[in-house]
Amino acid sequence: MKKSYLCWNSYAKHSRDSNASGIIRQFKRPCLMQMRLFTLILAFPVMISYGFTRNSDHGDKGKKYPSSYKEGITVNGNSQEWENSLFSYNKPALVNYAIVNDSNAIYICIRIADEAVQMKVVRNGIELRFNSKGKKKAEATLHYPIGGRMNQGVQHDRKTMHLMYLLQMQDMESSGFKNGVNGFQNIKSGRNGLAAAVNWDSAGVMVYEARIPFNAFAEDVRAANPLAVGIVIKGAPKPKEGQGERMQEGGSGDMQGGHGQDHPGGMHQNGMGREGQMQGSGENMKMYEDDEIWRSIAVAKKE
Repeated sequence: MKKSYLCWNSYAKHSRDSNASGIIRQFKRPCLMQMRLFTLILAFPVMISYGFTRNSDHGDKGKKYPSSYKEGITVNGNSQEWENSLFSYNKPALVNYAIVNDSNAIYICIRIADEAVQMKVVRNGIELRFNSKGKKKAEATLHYPIGGRMNQGVQHDRKTMHLMYLLQMQDMESSGFKNGVNGFQNIKSGRNGLAAAVNWDSAGVMVYEARIPFNAFAEDVRAANPLAVGIVIKGAPKPKEGQGERMQEGGSGDMQGGHGQDHPGGMHQNGMGREGQMQGSGENMKMYEDDEIWRSIAVAKKE
């Protein structure tokens, strides 16, 4: 009999036939092959969303990871210069991240597809933490974006919303570095070699990039073995008693950003799809929590 690639189920009606057992044996392997191919096709979009990452982790378990040496990175919120193989995926935080260095600086790139996490970054920012002794305790930090005031009630298309957010995300704050480096500065100033940027790609994925020069640290972290690097997606301040219902109904309310000053313009929570789900579901409490990722690295040298 000529082999067919139909699944065994299509021949179930022949089960009473004396040849049924032979039919089952004959079509078992093609059916399994077909099911495996079907599973691979279903899994392909998930692989794309993870960016074909090198590692999948639930946070650093104390293992030391070598950094990758890479030159030619421009901090502009565009991840095209970063190969997919450089990224690791952190499931609790729902982010892909990569840490590399060249002879002069450490570079960090974070890709965020989840819109609820994107809103968390817009509102509260990302804080990078460094410890030259390999401990999960900040000695030096870079906070960007600082966060801004969220106004309610106006709805825009996604592209307009992103542009409005970018107009407000202009400042960063550094602390724990050597004298003369710490404090607030505009991301475009280029002062002290620190740089940070956020943007969205054509698929709506938020891309965060930062550059931290080795000479900005109080000591030579290139000799640290390991250097602990923390990525913290900052949570919102928890509402005071009596404000909880208003926060759930209308989003995060007005949050003062940065160093106690309102940023110009206004952000609007609507128009971001998943964001609305977060506000009205059990996920709303997660917006008040910090998501921390720690990675112990050995600074790479040029080969």
